[in-house]
Amino acid sequence: MAYVDRHAVLVDAAPDRVWAGVTSLGGDPRFYAPRALWLVRGLADGLLGGPGWRITGPGRPLEEGDAMDFWEVVEVHPPTRLRVRAVTRLPGTAHLDVGVHARGAGTELSLRTTFEPAGPAGHAYWWATVGAHTATFALMTRRLRALVLEAEAAPA
Repeated sequence: MAYVDRHAVLVDAAPDRVWAGVTSLGGDPRFYAPRALWLVRGLADGLLGGPGWRITGPGRPLEEGDAMDFWEVVEVHPPTRLRVRAVTRLPGTAHLDVGVHARGAGTELSLRTTFEPAGPAGHAYWWATVGAHTATFALMTRRLRALVLEAEAAPA
């Protein structure tokens, strides 16, 4: 059984511009909102033997196996889908799917998190953190939209 949380926003930009924003995420701490929660999560992860808080990106188009902050790129299907797996210490497996799809004159940007718990600890983890995760990923979706719109408005 997997738990799923999904958030979507419409972006007043072409799909290729939204995709460019998605693939430029690695190394940009502005995406992680609220940042303080990610810092605390990273500190806890480091104490448990995980990678902790890191902001990294390949600096080139993403490929399978690339590190993107505390995610590993699992699948890249330009220009519509990016799937990453959390490399943090968790009682289960977490994936984040980012989708980009044309909708009328704009683009739908979606974030879908999937958590596959490993035993009772995984289920307890999900229920203990579901509120924080729902709020955080909703904010992240809106923040990614804002970053794309900022890039659109920047002088060329």
